[in-house]
Amino acid sequence: MTHEILENDHEVPSRRPLANAVNWSLFRRRQDAKDYLDHVRINDGYELIGGHSKDSIGDYWWVGVRVPSITDWGHTQAINKHGRHGD
Repeated sequence: MTHEILENDHEVPSRRPLANAVNWSLFRRRQDAKDYLDHVRINDGYELIGGHSKDSIGDYWWVGVRVPSITDWGHTQAINKHGRHGD
């Protein structure tokens, strides 16, 4: 899996929305995000997304999943997010 998505300058989707992002995890260390990314498996048609930014605590990196259609994914309350901005 490519680690290039971690270079995207984009806040976590709960801070700056990203269309059809349904799951994401936030990490304070880039290496932790890379390790996580290496173990994520997604279905065909889904896309791995990610990026990095900074908040009042410091730098962070995130890894997530984008689906083609939120409607096909299910109810918007089923969106799963982990980390400081998605608790």
